[in-house]
Amino acid sequence: MIKSYKTRFQKFSALLSDPEIAKYARQNGNHAFSRKRKMPLKDMLLCCLSKKGLTTTFELRNYFKEKGDLSMQLSVQGYLQQRKRLNPEIFPYLNRKYLMDFYRSDEPRLWKGYLLIAIDGSKAEVPNSKDNREAFGNSGNQHSGKWQVRALVSGMYDVLNHFYLDIEIEHICISENELAKRNLKQLKKFGIRKPVVAVFDRGYPSLEFIDFLETEGIHYLIRLSSNDYMAERKRMQSADEKVILKHSSARLQKIRKKHPERYEQMQKKGSTLVRISKSTLPSGNELALMTDLPDTITAEELADLYYQRWEIEKKYNTLKNKMKFESVTGKATVYVHQDFWAQVLVYNMVQDIRNSADEEAAAAGRENRNKYPMHTNENVAIGLFKETMLKILLEPEEKKRIKKLGELQEEMERYVLPIRELPGKERRKNISNKYKNNQKSSF
Repeated sequence: MIKSYKTRFQKFSALLSDPEIAKYARQNGNHAFSRKRKMPLKDMLLCCLSKKGLTTTFELRNYFKEKGDLSMQLSVQGYLQQRKRLNPEIFPYLNRKYLMDFYRSDEPRLWKGYLLIAIDGSKAEVPNSKDNREAFGNSGNQHSGKWQVRALVSGMYDVLNHFYLDIEIEHICISENELAKRNLKQLKKFGIRKPVVAVFDRGYPSLEFIDFLETEGIHYLIRLSSNDYMAERKRMQSADEKVILKHSSARLQKIRKKHPERYEQMQKKGSTLVRISKSTLPSGNELALMTDLPDTITAEELADLYYQRWEIEKKYNTLKNKMKFESVTGKATVYVHQDFWAQVLVYNMVQDIRNSADEEAAAAGRENRNKYPMHTNENVAIGLFKETMLKILLEPEEKKRIKKLGELQEEMERYVLPIRELPGKERRKNISNKYKNNQKSSF
């Protein structure tokens, strides 16, 4: 039986050659990619996806070398001009098309019947140019100075199936709650049929945001900061109970100022009923979680569910440090959106193969009676995929493409690591070198 990821690759390869995708690749009102050029749309997309963080000259050279056409003469300036005509939204579109069949099937792993997603924001380095300073703003602190240009990225990550469903890229001053709303609105485009529970860290538990989640039919688990809803928490009779959050005039005024469209609805509603669960961390600090999940899910299960949110933190590290996510082609803002979204799609393609390779690695580990469960080395898997992606997607024959995918999975399975449960530690600022002896790049 053909592995399901191989079917998705076949469809994706066909989609890249479909003339219809040109309309998604055009910026508003232009007619780009309608004429024959030295670098047609398919080549442009594949060159973006195969990017390795090299100079543009070498990226082009390596692409045409893989294609078997080193004689192609295309200037860097000509390539970048074509890139400016490419609508960055083509990459989220391709990502949805790639994952859609998976989420409409019975394949997704669930947590107690829920699709488990984590949403979190992160600052991302972008080139320091006038365009990017205007688009994203400056970010600095007592350690770093004033003129660093950083974008705010909000990611929506499927924790159990290891896919990025969406990322939003915005100005550093935009509210993470507003970006999370944009993340969640993308769910409808995947045709997901299962109930969803979204896990958030501190910083998200506003009444207005909870109302948005309830309106959208999305279940939630949010960690509370020490000063969130303190009056209601002090009145709790037990460590886990239902709590009424009243829409007081002070709270409503904040909503009226920032979200006037929700003010009247929230005023009429009067209060919001939530469940708050409190426990103690190994450090001695309190872990307070707010949710709408039923009482049949225990406080211990809620805490375990919250800890699974850490996966999105690890995957930001993967994007930034293993996939060179922040190595942008040029200084124009359009390249930031193109490259960020393109690398998220590549990450999902790597992980799709790796999910299958991990199943085989785990089964082999059990058969060999290893002390710890085994999985494939993520860094090596990314390097292997980057090395072979173009060969696979440029292969015209379907049988040969399937064979190459199988060989890639088998090679990933040769590089395995144990999964060890390490004791939890408090997060701390670690000042270290960018290039480490034990974390070398795989491409």
